Amino acid sequence: MEAKQSKMDKVFESKFMKGLQRFGEKIATNKGFSAISKSLMATMGIILVGAVFQIVATIPTLFGWYTTSDQIYTILYTPYNMTMGLISVFLAFMIAYNYAKSFDMKPMQNGIVSLVCFLAVSAPIQTVTLADGSTTMTVLNSSYLGAQGMFVAIIIAILSVKLTRFCEKHNIVIKMPDVVPSFLSDAFSAALPMFFNLLVWFGVGTVLSLLTAGQMTLPLLITYVLSIPLSALNSVPGMLVISIFACLLWTFGIHGTMVVFIALLAILMQNIGANAAAVAAGGKPVFYASLLISSMMTAGGTGNTFGLVLRGLRCKSEQVRAVSKVAIVPGLFGINEPATFGYPIMYNPILAIPFMLTPLITMIVVWAGYLIGFFKPAYVMMFSLMPIGVGEFLGAMAWQNLLIPVVGIIIGYFVYYPFIKAYDKELYTKEQAALEAETTES
Repeated sequence: MEAKQSKMDKVFESKFMKGLQRFGEKIATNKGFSAISKSLMATMGIILVGAVFQIVATIPTLFGWYTTSDQIYTILYTPYNMTMGLISVFLAFMIAYNYAKSFDMKPMQNGIVSLVCFLAVSAPIQTVTLADGSTTMTVLNSSYLGAQGMFVAIIIAILSVKLTRFCEKHNIVIKMPDVVPSFLSDAFSAALPMFFNLLVWFGVGTVLSLLTAGQMTLPLLITYVLSIPLSALNSVPGMLVISIFACLLWTFGIHGTMVVFIALLAILMQNIGANAAAVAAGGKPVFYASLLISSMMTAGGTGNTFGLVLRGLRCKSEQVRAVSKVAIVPGLFGINEPATFGYPIMYNPILAIPFMLTPLITMIVVWAGYLIGFFKPAYVMMFSLMPIGVGEFLGAMAWQNLLIPVVGIIIGYFVYYPFIKAYDKELYTKEQAALEAETTES
């Protein structure tokens, strides 16, 4: 076992693994990535509130009390439209706010600049007349204000701050005398950067629309361009690769779930948002490969470590048993840091292998469940810590999805078994040797 462990240790020390570790660290510490990460995490409260109202509006339709075309449904669904339906608006402000803050720039001003540019590009003002001809009104096109416009919001937020920073570095700002109050001086100093940002974003969007006779908008172009590389990411093989990558980063002590989840969150929210729209229109949700990402952490956290924790309770090693006892309650809520840091799994070649294998196998089995129509696709955003199975159930309003974590627990229980057994034997031998040495000394 020692020889085998030595070979696995060499793999961890290889140039490829070290390069992967440096890559993960660079992503995690990048200012732009950090701003996006913080902002997406800050929207969790908005998402949760939207999900609550979506559930409240949807549950009665499952029992036939009313349909999605009834007025009561529209009324109950309105808070969802005002939260998730405007999620990109909030992100356009928050990402620019946090990104500017990382450069010691004025965050509020940059947030407002980004928000104005995003609305100018993504929600053009239109004049519409009702079908009966009774009323003509001026409205904002909200097509890209929800999850569909997240990539547009991210790009505009990051680049608008960069352009503002360029203006400030080259003194392309209106400077006021020192006697002018700071709030007034700040307002004037933001004027030119906002002008240039609007000139760029609104100008490009307008030219593009004119050249294509209104057939192509800037948000549509950005979405289309990004869909080409992301189509490979948003696939079953892509999800499997992402799962391995995330778990591999964890074994180096990098929060791999956060690294990949931020990259996937926009896709996931768009897909669930599309399902929510389909259900609201009286249709059925469809399967998207991005939905499989939750299978990576469905049973006790990343790596589906709850099966490992259950196995650990029966081990001989005091360390393994103690960690397992501490980890079982947090594991029920998808928190597995006690297990990850306690056993530990990080820099542990023995447990690193099943840590990557378990979610991989779970994803494949769950995918098969979706293919045969047993598991149901999610259409409610559920991104909060809940007991095992609750999030899966509420996300799709389907009792079958309660079994997704069960699949992860069973697979983890058996996949982790030979590895935890070997690790337990190693630790138990060391503990006994230490105990004997202590007894001899005394």
